[in-house]
Amino acid sequence: MKITHITTTFLILIANSIFASTCDQTQFYSRLSKDASGYEFKSELSSLLRRTHRGISYDDLLKAYRSTDLDTTYDGDRTIMDMYSENPNGRDPYRYQPGRRTCGQYKGEGDCYNREHLFPQGLFNKRRPMKTDIFHVYPTDGKVNGYRGSYPFGEVGDASWTSRNGSKVGRSATSGYRGRVFEPIDEFKGDIARAMLYFAVRYEAEIPRFKNNPMTNGSREQTYSSWFIRLLLKWHKQDPVSEHERRRNDIACEYQKNRNPFIDHPEWAMAIWEVQ
Repeated sequence: MKITHITTTFLILIANSIFASTCDQTQFYSRLSKDASGYEFKSELSSLLRRTHRGISYDDLLKAYRSTDLDTTYDGDRTIMDMYSENPNGRDPYRYQPGRRTCGQYKGEGDCYNREHLFPQGLFNKRRPMKTDIFHVYPTDGKVNGYRGSYPFGEVGDASWTSRNGSKVGRSATSGYRGRVFEPIDEFKGDIARAMLYFAVRYEAEIPRFKNNPMTNGSREQTYSSWFIRLLLKWHKQDPVSEHERRRNDIACEYQKNRNPFIDHPEWAMAIWEVQ
């Protein structure tokens, strides 16, 4: 009896481990409560993302981009899909072949691409796993990444600088905040919003210890300042999930073993924040 009990327990642990690491959408989320909502659901989702997350290295990100961030949907040329340089309605101003011209030094746009932390890494002192989380660290042009810096995302009134694909830096025109912000083009506002919402869920336990920033309110529940969460939900609704996002989510899961739930279930963003 004792041996059988030990064997049964061991098999259950193995089954749970296999189940927890699956990238199949249905199985990945199947143990979540069916009737939960609001911050209770956010915490449950956070636990799932934390439990399944397998950390990767900083170098692994550049290797992963060769498959996660290939352009197979816009130009279809299998170059690196960069939200800060992609022109969805015409020829890109410059293109990056996977694994080539990674920064390094840069002087202007089109010199090289690097790793952009959509949630600025200085706010968490470059600690892991936040620093290497592929669901908020994207390949972007080095020069544009530098112009973005640690500015919050927002909607610009008068731009002080504009990238070659139309991304802008300037004074915020968003109600609730009047500092300098970075505004991506409309095509990628939803992509960025869903990455930032993922970050709020995945790191809800850590966020109260992060440095202050106009984007955040220091709480593990709402996470972001009211003006910023309203902006993210607006962008999330206006720019629906794209085929590129779905593909990236699936492949990124093979590297990191968790997923961005707001790509798989866009309705969950409103179920968490809009019910409050």
